Amino acid sequence: MMKIQVALSLVVSFSALTATADEWVELFNGKDLTGWSPLIDKVEPGTDPAGHVVVRDGAIHMYADTPAGTKVPFGTIIHERKFSRFHLSLEYQWGKVKFPPRLDALRDAGLLYHIVDPPRAAFGVWPESVECQIQEGDVGDIVSINSKFLTWLNPEPEKAPAGQGTPGMLPEMGGVPALCGKGKYIGRYPECDHLEGWNTVEAIVQADETAIHKINGVIRSRLSLLDDSQDQRLGLGKIGLQLEGAEISYRKVRIRELPEPLKVPASYVSMSAVHGISSRSAEIPVSNISKEPVPLELKLSGKDADSFSVETPSSASLEANGKATLKVAFKPTGKAGRYSAGLQIGPEETGTFVILQGLALDALEGENEPSLERIAQSLGIPLDVGGPSLSHDTEGAILGASKPALAFQKLGERPVTLTALARFSPPGEYTFGWQASGDASDEKVLGNLTDSSKIPDAHQRLFPPLTNGAAKVEFTPGEGPFGLFVKMGKITVATDLKQHPGIIANPVRVFPITCLQGRRLTHALLICFEEAKNGDYQDSVFLMENARIVDAL
Repeated sequence: MMKIQVALSLVVSFSALTATADEWVELFNGKDLTGWSPLIDKVEPGTDPAGHVVVRDGAIHMYADTPAGTKVPFGTIIHERKFSRFHLSLEYQWGKVKFPPRLDALRDAGLLYHIVDPPRAAFGVWPESVECQIQEGDVGDIVSINSKFLTWLNPEPEKAPAGQGTPGMLPEMGGVPALCGKGKYIGRYPECDHLEGWNTVEAIVQADETAIHKINGVIRSRLSLLDDSQDQRLGLGKIGLQLEGAEISYRKVRIRELPEPLKVPASYVSMSAVHGISSRSAEIPVSNISKEPVPLELKLSGKDADSFSVETPSSASLEANGKATLKVAFKPTGKAGRYSAGLQIGPEETGTFVILQGLALDALEGENEPSLERIAQSLGIPLDVGGPSLSHDTEGAILGASKPALAFQKLGERPVTLTALARFSPPGEYTFGWQASGDASDEKVLGNLTDSSKIPDAHQRLFPPLTNGAAKVEFTPGEGPFGLFVKMGKITVATDLKQHPGIIANPVRVFPITCLQGRRLTHALLICFEEAKNGDYQDSVFLMENARIVDAL
């Protein structure tokens, strides 16, 4: 199999085949508002007594006949059909008139999707949904109208363009994951719209899984893991177009429904490498669950695309119900830090997008190590770990979003699982396990982290290897409380301070988390062990699933 280096935005295309998607359907017939219903502030739903919405010259024209200076209501027109997986496209053009109460504000409107039915008013007249913003200079921003989602933020917000909302950034450009909801506005991306003439807005949405907002052919923003205000998955709903105090026309409103896209186990690939010692590779299993073949065209993009490479797939397309494995390698081209890129596998409509993250170290140990925050970002964990510094407070009971914990308890019938996510510690083989709470004599070993004499960077990497080659371990601690421990040389660090007090006040930090590498998690805890006084809390980092905290400090 030939290995190729895929440069920024280079497309390796093998086939014109595409998975079957429905043909484009016009949601607006260009003549009247058949299929659409107005939801306007302070009037009965389904009515527009003042005629703020009209069809003129083949377009839906908001406030076309409203006299200038009139204080106008805001509202949405909502299409009667519900959609889950779709590609929606429309064109809009600003008119000349703005109305009170937004006479001195930017011209504003929006495309809403996954509107909860029946519409739940979230903020005044707006129905609960996700909004692709349509506002001067800000088209494609993400607005939560009482919905919730994961997206990516600018890690250096002070350097973001001026504008509205929390600064966002595409993950392939270095954005860091964040869970957002309840009116959150994510914006201040580079501009993609123009103020004169017609603009094209596209939303490619795959149920509750992913969505992208494209403006004039450019991807402006991404989001995933969509939920409603009741914490239920938001994967189906109606389409809406806003009127918000500025004259605007919409035309060519059309949609095509999509099959389920190519599937991967996780939407992140996270790797690490130490300069002069290691490069790293990872495999991406890809499955096609649709009824038609999907081309395996590859597009590698992002700010650090030249530090990643991908092997050419052995086949030009992935057959229906077929599987393939892609191999991606990380070799940093610069100095220490977090590297970001993205790999589009197949078409945007029916393929999948994988975020590539690399952690580069200039050398082993000490100040060369990454901070816990950078580790979490590279693993796609949206989490407040207490700040960006390498060292943290070891005295306070709480660090960032951590929870004080001495003991845990298994949930339900399934076993508890432990996955080693990171290790940045002195070399040596580390033993880890569990013991019943209060019973120091009954330690049960679960596994060993590999000594660096066998793998040079085994003690300084993401996903540190276990001596038995397993990716994770499972155990059944019974119904009673239990604790975790790691033996780091002559030191034992444990969650149960009664049995192993350690050399600092808080040798373990426990963080509840809800997603990892783009995957939803339930009943998951990030367990961070610290053997020294510097408080970096990344000597050994484990994901524990199917357990809850039962005994706090």
